Amino acid sequence: MNPENEWVERARDLAKRFAPRAQAHDREGSFPFENFAELREAGFYGLTVPRAFGGAEAGLGTYLAVLEELARADGSTALAFMMHLKTFGQEREAPSYPPAWFERLCRGAVERGELVNTVATEEGLGSPSGGGVPDTFAVREGDGWVLRGRKTFTTLAPVLHAFIVLARLEGEIGPGGRPMVGNFLVFRGEEGLRVEETWDSLGMRATGSHDVVLDGVRLPADRLLNAREAGSPDPRAGAGMAWFALGLCAVTIGVASAARDYAVAFARERVPNSQRPIREFPGVRTRVARIELLLQRSRALTRDACGAWERRETAGMPPIDRVAAAKVETLNACIEAVDLAMRVVGGVSLQRSRPLERYWRDVRAPLHNPPLEDRALEQLARRALDDAFEAPKGAE
Repeated sequence: MNPENEWVERARDLAKRFAPRAQAHDREGSFPFENFAELREAGFYGLTVPRAFGGAEAGLGTYLAVLEELARADGSTALAFMMHLKTFGQEREAPSYPPAWFERLCRGAVERGELVNTVATEEGLGSPSGGGVPDTFAVREGDGWVLRGRKTFTTLAPVLHAFIVLARLEGEIGPGGRPMVGNFLVFRGEEGLRVEETWDSLGMRATGSHDVVLDGVRLPADRLLNAREAGSPDPRAGAGMAWFALGLCAVTIGVASAARDYAVAFARERVPNSQRPIREFPGVRTRVARIELLLQRSRALTRDACGAWERRETAGMPPIDRVAAAKVETLNACIEAVDLAMRVVGGVSLQRSRPLERYWRDVRAPLHNPPLEDRALEQLARRALDDAFEAPKGAE
């Protein structure tokens, strides 16, 4: 068995244990601590960590396949774990952190079971890549920094060891006249850092995406991992988008596949009023066929974008545009697929005792993760309409 298949099989085995727990965690909005303990025990914390630091250094394709398997069982666990894994994948490809700190994060994941995630979102921030400036700020004080602010959507908050916090560098202006922003490394337990359990969402209810409050957190100077002018390109460039956006695609496909499996099993078994199975009804067959088409298209787009990114293809649509296209099309296709699965099952699909209503809620959540659809579409339009252009020549 090749290494990729081995990781996928191990993820599939874990998923069998995660699935029976998913409903209760969703209902309660509780964090699946036991799932993460089993992921750690099975070695997954180091899946995308470089081999030099003890990790498996799994490629983008393996990462996506693992996430899809986990999401078929529990979308919240898959989405939350994605946030940890993508940190190492994107940093491997586009280093932006001081090497010593990156090594510490890597070894912490592999040797001590420490989880990490970026902490960027705020109530009124909007998109940092679009020029949004965080209210969270860092002030130089002596030989270090003091951080103050509040962050939302801090996925994995109950178990994070390392918080990579985006903040405005108070009083510092970049060459373009915009404020400077930077990412700071903050560890759990540091004075002034606290988690407030605010997460109560429609979907992905078990990701533990609570608020984080930074109330005068004092850090040495070297905890500033990187800095840039607001609105300027992220130092991780396309690597950050590829690992994040395609990870969302894999999670969404996993959730939609679980809905497909449930609807297909229901259609095979459901025989109303001693009639024929509903799988024989033309409407049911048409809807199931449409689900199959949507999932196949989603996987094809995601795999195409993954392969183009890994090979750095130069022919055809640029890899980063394929990532944007895959994110937009996959999320919309998977939402439609789950909607169709609900129609196959009928009114009982609304019952909370059945998993379909959870899939319906969970599959929508990644719509609100970057790149947002409007920004992704603008990226594609800009390439076609604004970049250098050579008119097609007539046939000779």
